[in-house]
This record gives sequence, structure tokens and C-alpha cells, in this order.
Amino acid sequence: MNRKPILVLLLLVSLTSAAQDKIAQFTTLMDTLATRQDFSGCVLVAENGRPVFQKALGYADRDKKIPIQLSTRFELASVSKQFTAMAIMQLKEKGKLQYEDSLRQYFPALPFPGVTIRHLLNQTSGIPEFLSWTQAQVDTTKINFNADIMEQLPKVYHNTLFKPGTAFSYSNTNYLLLAQIIEKVSGEKFANYLQKYVFRPAGMKNTLVYSRRSALKPIPDYALSYTWDAGANKFLDPDSTIANYNSFYMDGVAGPYGICSNVADMLQWDQALYSEQLVKQSTLQEAFTPFKLPNGQNAGLAEGLDYGFGWVLSYDSAKGRNIWHNGGYDGYNTVIARYTDKNKTLIILSNIDQLNNSMSIIPALDNILWYGALNIPPITTRQHGIRVAPEVLAPLAGIYTVSNNPFLKMRITVSGSRIYAQYTNQSAFPIYASATGDFFYTVVAARIKFSRDANGKPNKLTLYQNGQEIEMNRDAE
Repeated sequence: MNRKPILVLLLLVSLTSAAQDKIAQFTTLMDTLATRQDFSGCVLVAENGRPVFQKALGYADRDKKIPIQLSTRFELASVSKQFTAMAIMQLKEKGKLQYEDSLRQYFPALPFPGVTIRHLLNQTSGIPEFLSWTQAQVDTTKINFNADIMEQLPKVYHNTLFKPGTAFSYSNTNYLLLAQIIEKVSGEKFANYLQKYVFRPAGMKNTLVYSRRSALKPIPDYALSYTWDAGANKFLDPDSTIANYNSFYMDGVAGPYGICSNVADMLQWDQALYSEQLVKQSTLQEAFTPFKLPNGQNAGLAEGLDYGFGWVLSYDSAKGRNIWHNGGYDGYNTVIARYTDKNKTLIILSNIDQLNNSMSIIPALDNILWYGALNIPPITTRQHGIRVAPEVLAPLAGIYTVSNNPFLKMRITVSGSRIYAQYTNQSAFPIYASATGDFFYTVVAARIKFSRDANGKPNKLTLYQNGQEIEMNRDAE
């Protein structure tokens, strides 16, 4: 008697049943998040290049009640960096540049000797961050583009933070500079180059370089972003809630961010990286290899989180290699995780801010994908502020300085019933009054408490963040 067909049939039934169980678990997870309004965006899970689950939740436009579809495009934030790196790799393969080329070979006016293209790619240049610039460094009343940042860069920074190649420091400036090198070497606009040599060859029909505030006209099927406003107790457009918001005045920048895509196109991208459609596999392997620092450690975000060319590199004994990156900018949160040893892929694109960070649902999706285990993440707690009269807020305005470090300051400004806190070299973010008398942020886990002198006038504040208490005295007016 031939039992082999029976065994094969039983195996197929078992595999089909397991796959159906996973789909049911993915569905339960996303339905729960939808009921709790804990996620807005798209999720795609793939095995061997084929989606095993995909779901769209929430609104692309909350005011017009336009729902998110699987075809909806999102700003990729820092997930954009991998595309910038790909363009550099292509130009290197074509012999138009080398990774060891000096940055000053292309831009002699920049004051960063010793920085190479490789240092820019793997975040070891030591060039400081441009996104921290405020009105003291850049015109915040207009939308700035790469050329504007390039003009200001040698005026704002005169040195690197450390000798290039000796340490890791994540900086969006590195990938802005790479975008400028791409334009200089290729003779094409950054957006045009990516369209012709990266997006189209990869089959990414709905992906482009795009900035919604500076575009001549809006593109269709695009999700607007939203940030939680604890004063209004609802999600609002970031521009309406945050004063001097860098996502407004840095909206024209491309390279470190500025690419929009959808989940289907991101899967096309993922699969293109298993082939030689874009570059040779040997070139990709170099991109997926961490940079060794002089102390023998790998350059990276932390131990076990090494950095390649626009990718974070990690390893798990059960799942194998994970080549991934996340992004968080302007209310968008994005993730692509590629388990390349098993050809499994997780893609998450979200249009609500950090309080509902798309990273928080990765463990839940991961557990289903790998172990068939459903674990619902805890419900997101959104803080609610209380309204304070403008005449009560107004006296809090002023500049507060750390007594033993005069370079560390907090500028408090008040506009009507809104109050903003601007820490040294950062944008001004709204803070909200709590029932306990202090003020809290929604963009980070931090709060501020004001103190008053014997006459009831505010004379100091204390910033509570990451277990630290930073006291600042009010400057004399």
C-alpha cells in the first residue's frame, strides 16, 4: 500500500490550517486595534514575496473622512535613507564615485576634512544634525530645500563631532549630503534619478520623492499625517499644533526623508533586493555589512543593532538575519523589516504620531508570523490636558537657563491659550497643563514644573525626563 500520497495530503492540510490560523490571528489583532482606534495606516506581512496578510485602517483625511486603502501612499520618513543609499551604490558600480571619496572632493567649501562617502552612508562622519536648527540657523518662515541647508551648513557647523570613522552618530545631514552627491555625479535631479534608476526598475509604480507642503499640486491617494493634541483631545494636523515646526520649514529636504510609497511598492522593493535588478548581490552584501570602528566594535545604534548603508542590521537565533529600518517624522511612522534568511517581510506605514508608534505593534505581528501566537498589545494611553486661561499662562513666558551650563536653555512662549517649550537647538513643542499643576509633552515622555518666588512670579522650571531632573532659572528680563 502506497502511503506517500496520504502523508503529503495530510501535510498540505496541516500547512493550510496553520496558514488560516495565522490569518485569523492577524485579523483579530488588527480588528482589536481598529476598535480601540490604536492604529491608522497599512500593514503587510509577506512570506517568500507573497502577502499572507494585509490590512488598511483609519483615515487618510480625517476631516473629509477619506479612508485609508491598501493603495494609499505615506511619507516614508527615515525609511527613505535606503533608497538614497541604493543610488550611491549604483553610481559606485558604474565607476562614477568610490566609497572612499572625500566629501570635500564634491563640496570643497564644506569644513569637514576627512569625511568620506562611506562615513556618510554608515553614519560615522560626525557631521551634526541639521534638523535641530531653529530660527537662529535657518529661515523658519519659509520651506527650505537641500540647497538652503547646503548654504547654511558651513556657517552653522565648523567641525565634526569626532574624527570621522571613529564613532557612530546618527545624523540626517549625512543623507542630505548623499542626495547632493547623487545630483552632482549623475547630472540628474535627485527625484528624477530615483524615478529612472530605482523606482521604475524595481516595479514601484506608486513611489516618488514628494513633499506635501512644497509640491505644486497634491498627489492622489496620499495619507495626511496627524499628531495628538492633548488640549483639543483629538488628532490634528501637525502644522496647527506645533509652533516653529521643523517639518514645515524643512519640508523641501529630500535624501534623509521625503519619499512616499505604499505597502505594495515596498514589497516590490523588498523582493528586488533578492535579485540583481538594481545592483549586484556583492554590492548589496557590502551594504548589509556593519562598519568596524577603530575600537573593534561595530558602528550602530546599540549592541546588536549595527548600521549598514541606510539599514539597521540585527540577528536572532530563531529568525536569522533581520535587515530593517524604521522612520518617525511629521506624524508618520514607518517600518520595513526583512528577515532575509527566511524571506519574510513586515511592512508598516502609519499616519499618526509617536504615541501610537508603529514599532509598538511589531512584536504582536512578529509573534503571529513566527510562532502563531496572538498577543494583543496594551491599549495606548493618550494624555488629556486641562484648559488654562491665557492670563494664567502669560506670566510663564520667558527664557530659563541651567545655572551650571548657560548653553542649555528652555524658551517658554505663550500664544493665547497655547503654551510652547523650546529646548536648546530644538523646535518649539506644545506642552499641556495637567490636573496636578505641571505641564506635559505629547511628543516625548517628559514634563515641566514651574516654581514661583515669594511674590508669586515664576522664577524657575524643572524638566523631568528619562529619570532626570534638570532645573533651570528664569533669566532676568
